[in-house]
Amino acid sequence: MTSLSSSHRIDLSDPEEVRAIVAAGKRSGLVKESATAGPKSDSGKFDAAAIRKIVEEAKATGAITSPISILDPATIARIGKDVLTTTGVVSQWIDVDPGTAAHWLQNNFVNRPLVQDVVDAYARDMAAGQWVQTHQGVAFNDLDHLIDGQHRLSAIIKSGVTVRMMVTFGLASKIKGKEMTTMDCVDRGRTRSVADQLKIQHGMKNGSIIAALAGGIASICNNVRTRRLSVGQTLEIYRAFQPSVDFMIAARPQEHGLKMTGVLAAFAFAMQGAAEPAVIRTMFQDLCSGNGLYDDMPLCHLRNFLVSDDAKLLNRGMDRGIAELTLQAIYQQGNLESIMELKPALDGLQHFRALQPERVAAIANIFKLPKNVKGVAPLLARADVETGVEP
Repeated sequence: MTSLSSSHRIDLSDPEEVRAIVAAGKRSGLVKESATAGPKSDSGKFDAAAIRKIVEEAKATGAITSPISILDPATIARIGKDVLTTTGVVSQWIDVDPGTAAHWLQNNFVNRPLVQDVVDAYARDMAAGQWVQTHQGVAFNDLDHLIDGQHRLSAIIKSGVTVRMMVTFGLASKIKGKEMTTMDCVDRGRTRSVADQLKIQHGMKNGSIIAALAGGIASICNNVRTRRLSVGQTLEIYRAFQPSVDFMIAARPQEHGLKMTGVLAAFAFAMQGAAEPAVIRTMFQDLCSGNGLYDDMPLCHLRNFLVSDDAKLLNRGMDRGIAELTLQAIYQQGNLESIMELKPALDGLQHFRALQPERVAAIANIFKLPKNVKGVAPLLARADVETGVEP
């Protein structure tokens, strides 16, 4: 017997319902001992007062062990063990320090190539204290070979911090009667992207473009690569530039070149730092429409390039260069310069960075990793040898 959700009322006059509740409690393990509904009234129906007394006594003796409702489908009965020990498999929470991570990576014999961007992204979260405990961690098979977690372990070494993780030992290296191995089943699911999480967990219907623009703005604020932002980093950047990002999303055109992330991120960045954001908004609208643009104007040169056939060859890997070119056009347009050709330069980038130094520094700081952490360099070299990755 357990407490019930407010949406359900027990009909104590119905013996079948009472028996069903008791039976369900036994099956789920919530009722440890044999429990009956108690004495019946003269009419043959269960006596409500007697049932309540039995329930109170059962709670006092521990026969009823959980307040979880067995009738509420929204609740989960926690009837397992804290540490799983089945057929040699053991899962434990372990505080993994850089030394342990390097030691475990020595058993990383057969794995996919290490992706340094992933390691850096994980390490940034770890160093910033944003790495949270989940059921996903590190796993070894029954030969003590590392079969999952090489990026996490490498990130622990790079960040120089100790991280608590769920670690599983003893997974079968061979599946009886099968050609496959346990590792064949690891990381086979579809990964949730940052855009997915923004939509699902944070209710942002424009999660995809928000994630893209946050990445573009991060690149503008940094002199280093800023790939693979986490959800937390994406939200931090979005909140810092939200008014201008929201405008760019609402005003985004359909033409391929004009709606490139580099273009939109550059305008959002310039708009957020400008003394008169309305001037930058008007520039973007003119760029999209072409109205009022003359041949010697920087924005006209930018538009001609973005709507040309050459722009069809632009891809996401070119966003940083496109952003710098766009900022240069905005800068020159604001200075009323007449030009024969729009050339790549960093004057615009540096100008709009200088207009918002605190915001730029805060974003750049997200991507800084610890340097010269005591004892980390030898561990990195040691891990790099094992994983075949260049330092």
